[in-house]
Amino acid sequence: MPAVLIGLGAWGLADDSPIQWLEEKACEEMNPNRHSTKADEYIQYVPTATHLVLGFIPGVKAKHNFRDRFIASATANALMAGVTNTVKYTVKERRPDSSKNNSYFSGHTATAFTGAELMRIEYGWGYGAAAYAVAATTGFLRVYNKRHWVGDVLTGAGIGVLCADAGYWLLPVWKRYFGIDRRDAARRAKKESKCTFVATPFYQQTDRAAGVACSILLD
Repeated sequence: MPAVLIGLGAWGLADDSPIQWLEEKACEEMNPNRHSTKADEYIQYVPTATHLVLGFIPGVKAKHNFRDRFIASATANALMAGVTNTVKYTVKERRPDSSKNNSYFSGHTATAFTGAELMRIEYGWGYGAAAYAVAATTGFLRVYNKRHWVGDVLTGAGIGVLCADAGYWLLPVWKRYFGIDRRDAARRAKKESKCTFVATPFYQQTDRAAGVACSILLD
């Protein structure tokens, strides 16, 4: 899916491509009165934020603990931000509203789809579908507000999904590199260690001495 979305979005950069025709059609006919909304500025972060905190709600089963979710999310968003800014200031495509030359591709859409894919991986399609709906709305609003072309949104969606997948692919690598699994195993072993206390009374008749011999065994 990421490859298809990125490919279609990049096709929009080519002159006279079907994607470019769709972009021009959307720019001309969608939102002719240029009504603007700021909703996309905020809802882009909803999937990622939900991915981190949803696991704390009773009855919601997460695949990983909060620490692992945070590591995967941080990795995914760092990759997404790096790729987005590199491409934006390399391609230098003009925005539909002619405000800047950094239209390709949509960072808002990439942010939203990164969070949506993180949600799907962690909690399954039940919650993931809702997150994808929020991400799709973010992409639609970027075109509606004439801040991005259709191709920008398609590529942003593909990059977001790919970076989220990479965040979870790299999770075992970071855990090995920083020794997180070894520390977890050591803590578990410490909790599971057993202590055995043995007391043996004795009496020595010749010296009329009595006492208790004690032994502590750690396993």
